[in-house]
Amino acid sequence: MNLELMNTRRNNKIYSDGENTFKIFNKGYDKRLVFLESFITTEVESAGVKVPSILEVTNQEDQWTFKTEPVQWKTLFTMIKEDPVNIDKYLDKMIEVHTSIHKFKCPKLPVQKQKLTDYLQMAGLNEDLKIDLLDMLNSCPKHNKLVHGNFTPHNIVISNNEEYIVDWNHASQGSASADIAHTYIWMLMNMPEYAEIYLKKFCDITNTSSRYVHNWIPIVAAARLGKKISGEEELLNSLISVIEY
Repeated sequence: MNLELMNTRRNNKIYSDGENTFKIFNKGYDKRLVFLESFITTEVESAGVKVPSILEVTNQEDQWTFKTEPVQWKTLFTMIKEDPVNIDKYLDKMIEVHTSIHKFKCPKLPVQKQKLTDYLQMAGLNEDLKIDLLDMLNSCPKHNKLVHGNFTPHNIVISNNEEYIVDWNHASQGSASADIAHTYIWMLMNMPEYAEIYLKKFCDITNTSSRYVHNWIPIVAAARLGKKISGEEELLNSLISVIEY
């Protein structure tokens, strides 16, 4: 089988054989995460979200693979980099796709608050700070909207003028504002000049107070510390420090 490399990501690479698309995970990638992502993607697809449909899950030489329907793999991130003068158009599209996700419900998915709690417990925080953050999290209103958990322009794929959302392994059911906080933090790290614009667009479109989203930022930043991603610690700690006691 002749495969053409279409995209390289942190935990996988995307290939095409001209008929189907293949997401090939790095060697040794956790089997549990492979099947969790497969399950969540299928649940999200069943709910009505536009995703590349998984046709087959296989393993060869310790590499797991998703065979999916054919999708042209051009991400919104690539489009922004190629055409920065039209950034407003791309941010508007990103907000449109992001808010459309939050209209769905997927009751079989993990609960966002529990996922955040688990990561907070792994973040290596001092005990007093951890207790304060958990109290903040527990006091937040309960919601059950579909949330992506890692919504970035890398995970919006444009194919035949349609938007597909990919990489659902962090998805859960919970608060849209917490989901926006995830994206805001990612943008601070990767596209800092657009982070505040994105947050303002979301708040304007959804009539959400920016203060409400900002209440989630220390919680989400601390939870992200629990993922132990190298190079992120300084920024994440600076966001946690804005807590008002």
